[in-house]
Amino acid sequence: MTNNDNADFRQWNRLADGMNRYHNSYRWEYKNVYENAAGGFHVKGQSLQGFLQEAAQLAIHLGNHHRVEEAHIFPLLAKKLPQFAATNSEHVKAHRGIHDGMAKYSAYLSKATANPSSYNASELRKIMDDFHDVLFDHLDQEVKDIGAESLKKAGFTLQELSRFPF
Repeated sequence: MTNNDNADFRQWNRLADGMNRYHNSYRWEYKNVYENAAGGFHVKGQSLQGFLQEAAQLAIHLGNHHRVEEAHIFPLLAKKLPQFAATNSEHVKAHRGIHDGMAKYSAYLSKATANPSSYNASELRKIMDDFHDVLFDHLDQEVKDIGAESLKKAGFTLQELSRFPF
């Protein structure tokens, strides 16, 4: 691949690269909470309350990310990629599945924050296990669906892609 080919690919793959940076932060947050749930937070000098507050950020960050996507990114993509359509598309359904899991996750964190003696790492991990696959599959699939090859195949132009907000 020549330098021109690399530069061309980077332009076409800009959306996927940008999205993957966001998604990597959510993967890290999920894994950090999961790995530290059984007391690893104490090793880092963190209290249970501090851990629960940090854990709650995952739901906030994902919720904000999905609201921005559905309001500003998906409508642009849906013009040529039906998997991003506003109703019953693959990615909107995945968002719903993730948010169902995140609602249970947030409720559990709220309960444990209000009553710290009720905190149970196994229970938190079970809740996280329940939405792991839908979350991680979606994070991977969404990046693939906005990768260079997919966008070219769908008929996007570089000019159209330059109008995306990231």
